[in-house]
Amino acid sequence: MPSINNLIRDTSHMSPASTLNAADIALLAGSDFEYHYKELPKFSDAEIRQYIERTRSMAAPIATGFSDEHNAEWFIRSYLALKLILASTLLANTALYARDHNLQAVGPYLSYYLMLNCCRAFNFTLPCVQWKGLKTIEATHSKILNTASDNLKRLSMSEERRCGSILRIAQEQRNLFSYRFPASGLSLFGPSLVDLDTAIDIARLFTDLTQLNLACLEGEILKRTSIAFSISEVDDMWHTLRYETAAQDLIDSDDYHRVGYFHRKYTRPTALIGMAREGLVEDFFGAWSSDNPVGFDPDVRNDLLLDLP
Repeated sequence: MPSINNLIRDTSHMSPASTLNAADIALLAGSDFEYHYKELPKFSDAEIRQYIERTRSMAAPIATGFSDEHNAEWFIRSYLALKLILASTLLANTALYARDHNLQAVGPYLSYYLMLNCCRAFNFTLPCVQWKGLKTIEATHSKILNTASDNLKRLSMSEERRCGSILRIAQEQRNLFSYRFPASGLSLFGPSLVDLDTAIDIARLFTDLTQLNLACLEGEILKRTSIAFSISEVDDMWHTLRYETAAQDLIDSDDYHRVGYFHRKYTRPTALIGMAREGLVEDFFGAWSSDNPVGFDPDVRNDLLLDLP
C-alpha cells in the first residue's frame, strides 16, 4: 500500500496558483453568485477555465429547452447534494473532535465517509451524469468513486490520480475495521493511514466543484432565458424526504418542510450557496445538538467545507 506522504499534492511541477477571484469565476460560469472557493484557487487559471468551459458545454444541451420537469430534477439533485455536503461537514467536525479526544476507532469511518458524501454531491451535480432517481442515489461505493475520479480529470489529471488513490486507500482502511478490526489499531497502516486533514482537503475540493457545476448550469440557463420555472409534481420528489428500509418507511418532517419551501420558491437551478439558507443550515446542525453543555458542539465550524454566507 503506498504511503500517503507520497500522495500529498505535488505543486513543484504545476502552474502558479490561480489569480482568478470570486467575481472572475462567477463571470466565467455565468452565475449570479460570487463564491469564495477554498481549494480551487490552488489550481492554475488555465485549469479552472478549462473545467468551466467543459462543464458549461455539457450543461448547454440541458439548458436548451429547459422545462418545469427539468427544474424538478435539478432541484432534487441540488437539494440532495447540499445535504450531503452538510453531512460531510458534520462528519469532519466529529472527526476533528474525535482526534482531539483520542477516539481513534472512528477515524477510518469518518475520514472515508466525509469524502464519499462529497463525491456523491459532486456526481449528483455533473451535467454528464444521467439522473435515474433512486438508482443514482443508491449507487455503489465503487460506482461513486469511479465517477468522481473520472470527472476530476477535467480539472487536473494529476489531481485525479492523487485523489483517486487516497479515496481507494481510505475505502480499504474503512473496510478492514468494518470486517476484520486489526488488533494493532491504526498503527497497522503506518504512513499509509489517510490523514484527516488530507481527507478534509479532498472533501473541500469536491465541495468546490459541486458548487461550480451548479454555477455553470445556472449560467447556461440564464444565457438562454429569464423564465421563472416551477417544480412539477414528480414521483422522484419523494426521494428528498422519504426513507424506505426493509423494516421501516420514514418521512422526515424537516425535509418535508424544506422541500415545501423550495417547491414554492425554486425557479431555476442556482449555485449551491444560493440554496444554503441560514435557517436550513441552522436546523440541519441543530438536529445534532444536545442539552449537555460538555462534549461535541455540532454548530462549530459549520462552514468547514462550504463557504457559507
